[in-house]
Amino acid sequence: MKIFLDTIDLEIIKEYSDMGILAGVTTNPTLAKRFNMKDDIEMTKKVREVMPKGEIHVEAFGNNPSEIEGNAKRILDSTQDNDLVFKIPFSKAGVASVNNLKNLNYKTNLHLIFSINQALIASNIRSDYICPLIGRLDDVGHDAINNVKDIVEAYKSSNSETKVMASSIRNPLHVINALKAGASVATIPANILDQMFKHPLTEIGYDLFKKDLDSL
Repeated sequence: MKIFLDTIDLEIIKEYSDMGILAGVTTNPTLAKRFNMKDDIEMTKKVREVMPKGEIHVEAFGNNPSEIEGNAKRILDSTQDNDLVFKIPFSKAGVASVNNLKNLNYKTNLHLIFSINQALIASNIRSDYICPLIGRLDDVGHDAINNVKDIVEAYKSSNSETKVMASSIRNPLHVINALKAGASVATIPANILDQMFKHPLTEIGYDLFKKDLDSL
């Protein structure tokens, strides 16, 4: 399962990109506002400066297919970045725009996916990714991990090429369960990725080795 970072904190992106563990970054307008980015063009260019390799998933929002496709084209034309994936909220307009963008060889990620029916529709228009949300679905009393597992199994049985990106990750256990469920990708908030590095036995072992080395 590949790791994406769900942040546009440039220092954190650079740290993990330099470490070599990132396949990409997911962004959204809320994050852009939080980190005082002027617009999606500035955001995309600044992320690319600190992450030379990897996909940048950027929102192409709109109220209809024409607006969505226009925003995707505007971002790609302005950045000339060949490793962009356009995030598009699932809806009839979103599905129509993904179908049109795929015919133009744009990469797409249909997000706000909550059901197998939605996943089936996304697969039929060859979206590169879907983003089933885990935390948000758990919040309303559903088994979100089992939903991811069911989508993954359904895709395998139908030979779908659409990748399942586990999103709305709230804790390290969500990451573990997404991996077990067979998700191709997880997009992980920075604080959760930091927690994944830690284990008390690792820290105890490190401190012991350091103490023994210092005593030589």
